[in-house]
Amino acid sequence: MKLNVYTIERSITTLGPYKRFGLWVQGCHRNCPGCIAGQSHQESDGRWIDTGALSWEIIAAKETEGLTISGGEPFLQASALAELIGKVKAFRDVGVIIYTGFLLEELDALPGGRDLLSLTDLLIDGPYVRELDDGKSLRGSSNQRVHALTPRYASLLHLYGAEGRPTEEFWHSGTIHTVGIPNQASPTSTLK
Repeated sequence: MKLNVYTIERSITTLGPYKRFGLWVQGCHRNCPGCIAGQSHQESDGRWIDTGALSWEIIAAKETEGLTISGGEPFLQASALAELIGKVKAFRDVGVIIYTGFLLEELDALPGGRDLLSLTDLLIDGPYVRELDDGKSLRGSSNQRVHALTPRYASLLHLYGAEGRPTEEFWHSGTIHTVGIPNQASPTSTLK
């Protein structure tokens, strides 16, 4: 099975606790105004990667505690992501955090949605709403909810919606791009 990917970063620190493998999928129908990953919306702009090959990259990233998936919209590719995570978890215990524009209540009805949810430890749901961007940590706007679907990150829920934002990271992978959730009021950065 193949996954339509926008970008990958192998050791991020701004989209969840600990060092994480970051995966952004390609394709989103919402086109939320102000979305930091607007380049990930057009389905035709991504690159197709075999889930088996990508799983070995994640398994090999031993310095990371887990995997954060964003996009684009991960649940538009729920079956491929469930396959990917299943392959990784067969060899390594990784925590899985997913950002989605859908609400939790909508995900069971999507193809592969239930399978992907069953492999997810923490879910941040709801569309980004620029007018509700309150500058708080690890989520884009105040309408977004954080769901601990397993106990793995339950003790860290206080980090989501806390005052201040973690430092954004700028990565150079062919082009320079931002990783994290920008704070428009006081931007800071680290180049990787």
